[in-house]
Amino acid sequence: MQNSDDTQKKEKNDSTSLPRVNEKFVSLFENFYKQLTELNKISTIGPFISLINDPQINLNNMREYGNTLINYQIFLNKYLTQMINSYFLALEKVSEGIESKDSEDVRKHIINSFEDVFSSMFESDDFSINYNNLVNIIIDLNKSYQKFYESSIPFLNKQSFSKEEKDLLFNNLYEIKKISLEIRNRINERKND
Repeated sequence: MQNSDDTQKKEKNDSTSLPRVNEKFVSLFENFYKQLTELNKISTIGPFISLINDPQINLNNMREYGNTLINYQIFLNKYLTQMINSYFLALEKVSEGIESKDSEDVRKHIINSFEDVFSSMFESDDFSINYNNLVNIIIDLNKSYQKFYESSIPFLNKQSFSKEEKDLLFNNLYEIKKISLEIRNRINERKND
């Protein structure tokens, strides 16, 4: 009895020295880890093996991709906000000067209002910065996705074409396109006759 009380006190002291962890989370994590190790033993999974074998690289790639997605959303929101604000500014400008005009003057006023507002927006430094950030983050997003994809499926990187093979492939595609155009022209000639 004394021995079990000492063990419980020791466990209590050990548990107080560790940060509080939800026992359900621990059991779920252990179960998930066991399932991953069982999946890793199966050799017919294919590309999924590379995700399991080096999870740190894949986690870093996923984190980088997630951060890039967040930055993309931020820059896209800034760009769209600027476009929407300019649109509403143009509508406000149109509504101010539309009174007591005939239809031709109204049409010209609408065109001029939108042209003035959007031209000034496109020439502004803010738009240049926002658009540049958006284009750059799209490029970064594509690079990040490509990096994640290439690390996830390493067997795709091993196969690459030489310059001669690429030239031959493009030449064959050109010939196929040329033949299909000739066939189309002959079909059209027969329809016309």
